[in-house]
Amino acid sequence: MNFNIKTFFGVPRPVIAALCMIFGGAALALNHSLVRIVAAELPILEVSALRFIWAVPLMLIFLIHKRSAALKTRRHGLHFMTATLTVIMTATFFMALSKMPMAEATALNFTAPLFTTIIAAFLLKERIELARWTATAIGFCGVLIILRPGFSDLPLVALFPVFGAFLLAWWFIGVKRLSATESTATITIYQTLWSALMLAIIALPVWVNPTWTILAYSAAMGVLGTTGIVCTSLAFSMSEASNIAPLDYLRLPFIAIIAYLTFGEVPDLLSVFGALIIALSTIYIVRRAALIERSKNNIEKMKAT
Repeated sequence: MNFNIKTFFGVPRPVIAALCMIFGGAALALNHSLVRIVAAELPILEVSALRFIWAVPLMLIFLIHKRSAALKTRRHGLHFMTATLTVIMTATFFMALSKMPMAEATALNFTAPLFTTIIAAFLLKERIELARWTATAIGFCGVLIILRPGFSDLPLVALFPVFGAFLLAWWFIGVKRLSATESTATITIYQTLWSALMLAIIALPVWVNPTWTILAYSAAMGVLGTTGIVCTSLAFSMSEASNIAPLDYLRLPFIAIIAYLTFGEVPDLLSVFGALIIALSTIYIVRRAALIERSKNNIEKMKAT
């Protein structure tokens, strides 16, 4: 799933990557709004299952493109573990989208890089410099501003996107290890198949027959969710993460606009301020980590020569 060309119809690769990231963010924002609509009629577990069930036929595109090579893997255990994380993340985030303001839920879910920094330092024994620790602390201040514990009743559902972000940090680590030997197509296929199977089984006890309208909305939800992830993957394959990752935060204004037009939601100033702090701190962490990784690679290349 990499474009091995410098331009596409005369458009440079970095520009294509940026457009893919923006389009992917818009698709995910629309997906989130449909989650709210479908969740009003169906149990959250069923909504989560339908998101991946509708994505299964889309995997044929990968299979046709890569043929049987897309299914070849020796890392079934890690695929299953990352898919299990996907199942829990999806259910908790969808619950948050259905029960709390969409922009706040999305902003809190963007805290994954903050948790990644902590995991890298304490469990992976990576050296984290003071600047990244400071950015992480500032980012969590943004979380507290949105949640406002002690100043208002804190509903349990408000912690769901934060918990999902914590799991997403582990998911990033798992997928990074998979990407060392697996293609994007292989990772996407196994993530989708395992997630669809597990969620379908879990949702069976609470399954409700949807109306044709809700079924259509759920199909659109699945297509938009998969499109957003594929576009994001393509963007990262065509450009450096430090250049592309900040564009993912355009999802916040997209969602704020959709939430206002569709549900009449208007985020308060404190929530906007908290979301801005989270976005800026995580953007800094991503760019700083990418710079350090690039420096390490350059040093290794110099040693090799």
